[in-house]
Amino acid sequence: MDRPRARRPGRARLGLLAAVPALGLCAVAAWALGRDDRAPRAHAAAAGEAASCEELSPAALRGKRIYQRGATEDGRPIEGAIVGGAAALSGREAACAGCHGPSGQGTTEGGVTAPPLAAERRLAASGERAGGAGQGRQPGEGAMSAAALVTAIREGRGPAGQWLSPVMPRYRLEEADLSDLVEYLGCVGRDLDPGVTAGSVALGAALPLTGPDAPVGAAARDVLMAAFADVNAQGGIYRRRIELRVEDSAGPSGEAGATARLLERGVLALVGSAFDGDPALRARLSEERAALVGPFAVAGAPGLAGGAAAPGLADGAPAAAAPGLASGATGRAREAAGGGAAGADDLVFQVLPGPDVLARVAVKHLAGAPANAASLALVVHTRDHAGEAWASGARAEAAHRDLPAPPALSFEPGRLSPRDVVGAVRAHAARAVLFWGPGADLASARAALDDIGSAAPIYASLGSIAGSAGAPSRELAGRVLFLYPGSLGERERASEDALHAFLRRAGVAPGPLGVQASAYVAAQIAIEALKRAGAHATREGLIAALEQLRDFDAGPAPPVTFARNRRTGVLGASVFRIDPASDAAVRASAWIEVVP
Repeated sequence: MDRPRARRPGRARLGLLAAVPALGLCAVAAWALGRDDRAPRAHAAAAGEAASCEELSPAALRGKRIYQRGATEDGRPIEGAIVGGAAALSGREAACAGCHGPSGQGTTEGGVTAPPLAAERRLAASGERAGGAGQGRQPGEGAMSAAALVTAIREGRGPAGQWLSPVMPRYRLEEADLSDLVEYLGCVGRDLDPGVTAGSVALGAALPLTGPDAPVGAAARDVLMAAFADVNAQGGIYRRRIELRVEDSAGPSGEAGATARLLERGVLALVGSAFDGDPALRARLSEERAALVGPFAVAGAPGLAGGAAAPGLADGAPAAAAPGLASGATGRAREAAGGGAAGADDLVFQVLPGPDVLARVAVKHLAGAPANAASLALVVHTRDHAGEAWASGARAEAAHRDLPAPPALSFEPGRLSPRDVVGAVRAHAARAVLFWGPGADLASARAALDDIGSAAPIYASLGSIAGSAGAPSRELAGRVLFLYPGSLGERERASEDALHAFLRRAGVAPGPLGVQASAYVAAQIAIEALKRAGAHATREGLIAALEQLRDFDAGPAPPVTFARNRRTGVLGASVFRIDPASDAAVRASAWIEVVP
């Protein structure tokens, strides 16, 4: 077999280099693996070799971290540069997995192909055969010493002194780290991540199983188990059964303790867990590279989490209560979701948008009305994480549209002074009010504005008021414009009917419909990601598959889209009002989406 030839200069545009940073390091390392008798060999493994890769050696574990994350065990980022210093690479952008795939399967992007590194795929692509040298070569021919490999990686020169491809970064990698990487490359594609066996893959959920929220936890657990049982009855995913492991998040150690126990037991990822946005827990998930799919807040969750009524808009007639999604919850979980713009190290994949995104939708809708294009909106919000996120989103969207920063009035929940609202509206000549808080406070503010003859529209999140007021009351009909990020109209009806049918078929007892819908959506997203991740299930592969979901229909939710820097699946909402005469919902806008 001929040696792999270096790609000619100019073959890939410089703009593509950042997308293929690890090509040189791992391609050269893989080439050496197959030809250096002194390095771990990557030929097709015998059964004993495959078994040895299921539990990696300490060196291979360190090498895996380099391969997957572009960082050493002690946190040092791998660093390198394109020829001539055209682009500097560091850390995750230099990780092998970024180009060659989490399982070493190889990728092609922007016309540049990163060869497969998994032993059997690499050999199949190269024409080599297990147990022997390539065609036309004798064993050991072209062997590359460790010193030559270091020269290739650091200087970009091959064993004969030839220059390698200019798209290959020149890396600064210590000998010990290189040895660890080579050790892992002998097992890439054959090692098993936590929670994965030949016949099963374990997912975890931290849910309240005791205390006052136990019915919520039981409802979520039962739906998750039913969704996975449905897949298992069809043969599983790549012949693996999905197992659900659940820990009680209502104990003294809370969600963090329950999640830690799940990670210690060994799960590939978490799905449908209760999560309040704890930064320390988020950091733990990031460090473990364990994704959390479709979390929801239990404590203080608004009505969307408990099946808040969202009047249907089909044919102008009220429909049954929308199933809602617990991911629409207020509090730290939703604030932490931000506007969907999140770094790749954030492994919490939310479904519905938080207060900041909903406030941006309100400002966008307000700015779209010609009479209000340059108007000021008064932001009235609770003095808590969710309220501050609401105010932040309003400011961000106003700045995006070159509008003045909206003034704000904050209050303690249940202690809003209607007189303060009236005074602020008059002082700022506000033409609209963006309100986040309990329904009772909203009703009192609306009544005060009515008393002074103000016609300013009031925007409010259905989720923020539903926690205390349930469905929108007649007191809020007419002038209040509600923001709702779930499905409405015929799609709402169809998704709710489908969910009910699934619950009946699975024998799941009736429970809080919003929680059941949330768990169902989380399960469907996880199932789809497992399918897309491929037969070699890894945490990194699952993360990559989640990041590639585009307009995925998970059931009782709008289509979900994630990306490398987007961790909120739905970035928009509909606007509607309640007709005072008929108590029916009247659509005030089409679906409004904002950019991350």
